[in-house]
Amino acid sequence: METIIQKTGQLIFYFNQRGRRLLYKQIFRSHTSMIVSILLFSSIMFLIVFLVIGFPIVKILTYTSTSIFCLFLFLLLVGSIHEAKRLERTSLHSNFQFNRSNLNGIPLSNIGFSESEMENINLVLNNLRPNNKIDFKLVSDNRTAADYKKLLRIIHLLIDGGIRDFKKERKEQLFRFIESTFTLNGSEVKRASLNSRFSEFVNENETEFSENLKAFQKILFR
Repeated sequence: METIIQKTGQLIFYFNQRGRRLLYKQIFRSHTSMIVSILLFSSIMFLIVFLVIGFPIVKILTYTSTSIFCLFLFLLLVGSIHEAKRLERTSLHSNFQFNRSNLNGIPLSNIGFSESEMENINLVLNNLRPNNKIDFKLVSDNRTAADYKKLLRIIHLLIDGGIRDFKKERKEQLFRFIESTFTLNGSEVKRASLNSRFSEFVNENETEFSENLKAFQKILFR
């Protein structure tokens, strides 16, 4: 009995592996192969059902064709929605939940942006790509270059939950988001500088961190 069970188990395992391999290689390898396989299987099932019911051949062909066409449209719609959601998940501007949907009524010059950037900023806050990169103009003390840490503080306040605890993947998403969305006083974002300033930003002691946020909190959430 033990031998029979072992042999039967091996046989089931073998066919299970072959079946899964066939599914992944021949059917699940692309959207097209999946849809074609579903349509072929459904065509056979519709034909069998209509034959069993006893419909004449003309009606069988008509009903089957109509059913398959409707099924095709349904599968196309489902596939399109699935692809749209996939693209949204991978979009740089869909990775974060913002605390505000717009900055209407806020003097943008106080947080380093020109008033002409309002539309682009509001697009970003609604997880949409801006029409062009947004120029951040607040400079560091005694310098002419825009201050990365001030931009990080504003983003920290606008993103739900803040960015201070971001590690690895989330930090990479943040950096790519900043690089694709902002320029600093007319210059492209430099990854090395951004990484250095982010490290300084997250390693500030609690008192210094809170104090540095206060001015922007008053502007953004008055």
